[in-house]
Amino acid sequence: MWGLEGYRPEPVTSVAGLRGAHGDHLRSLVGRRLTRIRGLCHVAEGDRCPTLPVVLELEGERLELATEGFDRLFVSRDDLADDLLPDTDDQDDPEQEVGWADLARAELDALLGATVTAVRVLEHDFRITAVDGGRIEAWVLGGLELVFACGRALQLANSRDALEITVEAPGTGPWRRTALDLPGQDQRAPGRS
Repeated sequence: MWGLEGYRPEPVTSVAGLRGAHGDHLRSLVGRRLTRIRGLCHVAEGDRCPTLPVVLELEGERLELATEGFDRLFVSRDDLADDLLPDTDDQDDPEQEVGWADLARAELDALLGATVTAVRVLEHDFRITAVDGGRIEAWVLGGLELVFACGRALQLANSRDALEITVEAPGTGPWRRTALDLPGQDQRAPGRS
């Protein structure tokens, strides 16, 4: 997958699927300090931009996360070797420079050493008007939010085939949240039903 030999995480497309396949692992992140954030990056205009996947290291545990499409989340634990590089013959643009990099941004660096207090599943409100004029609405799996004791939250969210990484106040954004430490309890974003 993504030109990474041996990397074959199974996709999940629902909160129930994520809870069943990865709930124990995600809950084990609570109480651990974030020690490193890195991602598979390509060079764009001289800057390294994260593509997929992103790896978070938390005191002996790893969270490897990638997205695809608008509702597929790939979560793994120790599938990616630190020195594993993509096969450029398997890339859309084999001339493009791709490699692992620490995702050094001030807001991410500020989370290093902070302790995770909660892990929440993010869902977004998907709405579309059908050809016949009818409306289709559904909550669609969107990503994960790690809440830290320092009062900030790291949101790793699907943004149409790319993983958007933001640091916000906990509960920020148009997401419906499900806390993994409280099975079945939804924490809805303000103003949303």
